[in-house]
Amino acid sequence: MKIYTSYFAQMRNFPPNMIGYSTACWEPKYITPGRSQNGIFWLGIPPLKPGKSCEGLCNGKCAIKNPESCAFLQAYRAQLNKLNFKEIIEKMKTIARRIQESEGFEDVDLALLVYETPQNKCSERVVIQQWFKDNGMEIEEWHK
Repeated sequence: MKIYTSYFAQMRNFPPNMIGYSTACWEPKYITPGRSQNGIFWLGIPPLKPGKSCEGLCNGKCAIKNPESCAFLQAYRAQLNKLNFKEIIEKMKTIARRIQESEGFEDVDLALLVYETPQNKCSERVVIQQWFKDNGMEIEEWHK
């Protein structure tokens, strides 16, 4: 089981055994939790969604384009640092194994979903990847 980062628009290219975990405050209106139109499973993962400490810090029109000086990303990283990394990973894997068994997949992979493409460096993706790395697990962007 591998864990990746990706973005919602990329879900249409996921293989059937890829399970998406939304880390966004709000998911796009064109999808609903459960299965996407192409049969991909996805769910929200509340502990990884930006919380109250992040509210009002990003309007989606970042003029800074520098993640290190972004108040939203700093607050988001502080939020992640309060979580029990191993506990979060185990919960994600437990849900993935249940889907794997119920669907008869040989293996499953996980994708932590954000809105922004990898070219936008002012994204939760940067913080998520660093948080994983700091906890001994490198994750990379999923590519078709």
